[in-house]
Amino acid sequence: MAPITAVYEISGPDPALRAELVAVEQSHELPTEVAPANAVRDSLAHVRTVVERPGQPALVTVDYPADLAGGELGQLLVLLLGNVSLQDGVRLVDVTLPASLIEALPGPRLGIAGIRALTGAPEGALLATALKPVGMTVDQLATLAAEVAAGGLHVVKEDQGLANQPWAPFADRVPRLAEAVRRANPNTAYLPVVNGPAAGFADQVKLARDAGAHGVLVMPGIAGFGALSHAAELFPGGIVLAHPSFLGGFTAAASHGIAPDVLFGTLLRLAGADATIFPSWAGRFSLTQAQCLAIADAARRPLNGLPPTLPTPGGGMSIERAPELLAAYGPDTLFLIGGDLHRGNNPRRAAERLVAAAAAARPVKRP
Repeated sequence: MAPITAVYEISGPDPALRAELVAVEQSHELPTEVAPANAVRDSLAHVRTVVERPGQPALVTVDYPADLAGGELGQLLVLLLGNVSLQDGVRLVDVTLPASLIEALPGPRLGIAGIRALTGAPEGALLATALKPVGMTVDQLATLAAEVAAGGLHVVKEDQGLANQPWAPFADRVPRLAEAVRRANPNTAYLPVVNGPAAGFADQVKLARDAGAHGVLVMPGIAGFGALSHAAELFPGGIVLAHPSFLGGFTAAASHGIAPDVLFGTLLRLAGADATIFPSWAGRFSLTQAQCLAIADAARRPLNGLPPTLPTPGGGMSIERAPELLAAYGPDTLFLIGGDLHRGNNPRRAAERLVAAAAAARPVKRP
């Protein structure tokens, strides 16, 4: 069977030695000389190449026997970056998996095509907003949800800060908002956030399903990557939207963690995200345009028949930037605009302006 191949950037002196230490740490976590012979033969990772680059981290390729992942998503994550995530100077920048392992992993249930079918939008850019701020009552949230849905948005998601606060408890809020969105626009998908205690995760997803929501927003940095696929199992036909909250520590440092396209594009796609939120450039976060476009490419590119994940850039975007963003990302994108729809105190009119701006824009095909 083909190996699992991981590419790391390794900073600091003697990258060849460091590469060997990473390979052993991530496969055996035991000195090779004291490991059983069969384990060394069957399960020890091997360094394929070390490319030193003046002024840049060395580029190291490590091959892991595919059986080390056990056909499981969680063990794959442990294998790729488990213990070395605690060490500075090691950054995962690429991963290639054998076809048999990809087939064993959850992957998106709906993907781009399924989301388009559910929202009745076979082509063109998809548009979304987040319901905020925390502190609004159920009545206020229901009114806001109905207004932006009536304005023509394809997805209305709850803000990640909504939970079970006294102003709008989950069990009271979700049925009301689902009904409000359905009445305002039957083609708008409403996605409540599921971020309660682990013991109540399944109950919240089922409540959302039974209340008429169209899927759920899950924070894998809080609930775990496996929560994405579990939500899909509990909510057949529902959208599973991944939110990046608590994952920034993996991507914020240039010499540590995981490259943004690998984390938000590849790994969350393998975990089962139908759509993946990430902070777009020139907003209030720090990713560059090149990094954002790489995330979108990783989410959508062919991957052994796995459905593509819908890239969902957000984080301080505006209606005025819609043409620029559509030109850069292309139409198979869910554009998430939150705070800007509140300006002027007419969210429905703002949503209509966003729809018109996206319709008038002309996406530019990138090579």
